[in-house]
Amino acid sequence: MKKYIQNIILIMLPFTFSLYSCEKVIDIDLKEAAPKLVIEGNISSEPGPYEVRLTRSGGYFDNTAVQPVENAQVRISDEEGNIELLTESSPGIYLTESLVGIENTNYALEVIVEDQVITASEFLPKKVEIDSLSYEVTNFGPPPSAPGEINIRLLCTFTDPAETVDFYRFITYLNGEQIDGLFNPYYVTDDELFNGRTFAVSLPFIRILPGDSIKVDLQSIGPNTYEYFNSLNDAIDGGGIGSTPYNPKTNLDNGALGYFGSYTVSSDSIVIQQ
Repeated sequence: MKKYIQNIILIMLPFTFSLYSCEKVIDIDLKEAAPKLVIEGNISSEPGPYEVRLTRSGGYFDNTAVQPVENAQVRISDEEGNIELLTESSPGIYLTESLVGIENTNYALEVIVEDQVITASEFLPKKVEIDSLSYEVTNFGPPPSAPGEINIRLLCTFTDPAETVDFYRFITYLNGEQIDGLFNPYYVTDDELFNGRTFAVSLPFIRILPGDSIKVDLQSIGPNTYEYFNSLNDAIDGGGIGSTPYNPKTNLDNGALGYFGSYTVSSDSIVIQQ
């Protein structure tokens, strides 16, 4: 079957607008929000241990830092009935010991804090390999700030499986340091526009020097993980024009914030040449 290569640009251009109104003083009654349990954890096909982090958010008017949640019971189980109780390695940080993530497997998380029980589930998908990593020199982006600096556009090419609905996250590193996206900090997409095709995803525009090293992680992520990061981008952006900012979507129940995610990862690196 003939494959088609497409460039998919995973950025959204922000809209600029102004609101005009007559001057009027409006009193807003801001309610104090109760602290909420925040859970962040992942299961992966990479070697463990896997981490689940528990904190409690502060109130709206509370300037203290988030607090770790200690002495909780944290369990991860798979669809075969295997269960592991995680160990608290430091305040609020819970680690697996023997659990190994298996592709194409469903996993469940259970967290018990005092009398509160929170559960979540996620599917660990099959790894999708990077076919190639390349770049193009472009005039897009800020002007150079150092002699010899250039702007480049990264292209990550891979083949999407035709038989499944797939979700992806891309993480880019410049000389070992993770860098954020140009408009949204998290580069995520589904395969709706390119299911079963070989295509090149356009990643961040980077100002770079010849000799610099670039690494890209292509993560195949679970559907709930995709929903979390996709909505987190929107929440960071304010929820869109005229929208009230909101918490990102979560697969955790009982009012907890955060997510229980999954990913497999393929990586590739290049050194920039002039």
